[in-house]
Amino acid sequence: KMHKRNSWGGGTAQWQTLNKFLHDKAFEETEQMLVIAEGYLLNKKELFNKYTALTMTGLINQMFQRSGESFFSEFRGCFSGAVYVKPEDKWIVYTNQVGDNPVFYLNTSEKFAAASQVNYLLGFCKEQGIDLTFNESCAYQMLTYGYIATDETYANEIKRLHGGDYLVFQNGKLEVKTYHRFEKHTERFEGQTEAQIIDEIDRVFRNAVDLEWRKDDEYGYRYLADLSGGLDSRMNLWVAHEIQNRHMTVLTYCKEGYLDEIIARAIADYWKDEFLFKPLDDASFMYDLDDNTNLLSGLSLYSGITGGKRFLESLDLNDYGIEHTGMVGDIALGSFYHNIDEVGQKKPTGMYSEKLKDRLFEHTEDISQNYDDYDVYLMYARGFHGACNSHLIRRNYTEVGSPFLNVEFMQLCYDIPVALRINHNIYKKWIIQKYPQAARFKWEKTGGRITEQHSRTVLRKLVKRGPKRLLRLIGIDIKSTESMNPIDYWISKDANLQRYLDKRKRDLLQEEKKYYSPALTEDLSRLYDEGNASEKAMALTVLAATEMYFND
Repeated sequence: KMHKRNSWGGGTAQWQTLNKFLHDKAFEETEQMLVIAEGYLLNKKELFNKYTALTMTGLINQMFQRSGESFFSEFRGCFSGAVYVKPEDKWIVYTNQVGDNPVFYLNTSEKFAAASQVNYLLGFCKEQGIDLTFNESCAYQMLTYGYIATDETYANEIKRLHGGDYLVFQNGKLEVKTYHRFEKHTERFEGQTEAQIIDEIDRVFRNAVDLEWRKDDEYGYRYLADLSGGLDSRMNLWVAHEIQNRHMTVLTYCKEGYLDEIIARAIADYWKDEFLFKPLDDASFMYDLDDNTNLLSGLSLYSGITGGKRFLESLDLNDYGIEHTGMVGDIALGSFYHNIDEVGQKKPTGMYSEKLKDRLFEHTEDISQNYDDYDVYLMYARGFHGACNSHLIRRNYTEVGSPFLNVEFMQLCYDIPVALRINHNIYKKWIIQKYPQAARFKWEKTGGRITEQHSRTVLRKLVKRGPKRLLRLIGIDIKSTESMNPIDYWISKDANLQRYLDKRKRDLLQEEKKYYSPALTEDLSRLYDEGNASEKAMALTVLAATEMYFND
């Protein structure tokens, strides 16, 4: 990693970054401003040409002069940054459109501070003697959603900058502003046939894939891709291969012998890629409570990345660029809705557990009211704040990206009428029509090909919980009836793991309950004692996060 520090009359700035994509980053002081740029820009070359710039500092200076404080709205990629404008004594701090290159800030009149990790702000508060207070709403969000759906953290004084937002600090005043929101514009495809919409999906997706993978080419990095038995990571990898002859290193981790391994191995063999597999049957990742909670800032389920962290830290990633994933593809080109009757009725909650949802609504407003459309709200909450929060871990090892997070592609998805996206309808048709070879591999979700008859898929669902002998007799692959990561099963079979989790729960609750109301203490304890593995992990995440935020 690279470290830099700069102090002047207006404050101190410190920079720590991965030693990757350094020409996309900056930490430089000029006569007029201090510039900090983090992450990578997929459209950097285009912007350099447009603004006749040679460096990131030069680019940002030119864009700021022309476009003002929201100059970064033209950026595309996984980026964040800050600009201190000296003549105006003004800080501008920003994150990207989906917020997966995070920014946290101190929401207090006493001091101004912003950082890419909560730990940095916690250290700052300790140095400055700033007292933090526990946010019970955040705890109940974790105990229901399994992630923090709002811009809150466990400390009332620390907030997370929402994707598409930036903050301005000037004259002792802090203001949060919006520069981007995804919205639905279904009039875009009025009068168009499904075939025309599929053509547009393919055009925009291929451009998103090309932009992302060419970033590795720009720096001469080797290719690294996640691959499962789903459709999202498959289509990222598949289209990248079709666009250009590439040899990739493919990462897969799941229960040994499960469909994810079988399907991913077959696809990697088809393209002659290097296949690396990590079995998760030892459930060792469940021991990573403190490390994962710290890296995730306690904002999503500590066990959510399963073996991802241990896999990444076991690899030498110096020669690799972006970890290419299929993040949020299912809910972008697909949908959280299961049938058209749900649309407008707000049936999908985005929660992992609804046992304490009434308690949650006692502590927070209906978060969905902040969004124009409920379908879009679910993406911001469960997609960006839930699934994409794993990027906070991944980016400690290498940069990460997904073409489904491409701004233009995601906007395209929301412009497609939701009736066409439900149940992966147009998603599957796109693959079958444009990439028929990719459709020949099974889909982990159903255990069959996406080309199979609907009745066959329904039959699989009906017998999924049936006796294994019966499943064999009627030709259903038993692997398709098992869980990819059966944490409940692993815990039940591992007495040492059970004892570890129980002890951590007892010890942490004894120490941290002083911050909780009696109701929260009771709710948290009961959810752990009576809940499934995910609910136990939710309770443990709240406890470990409380320790992280409030104890030395």
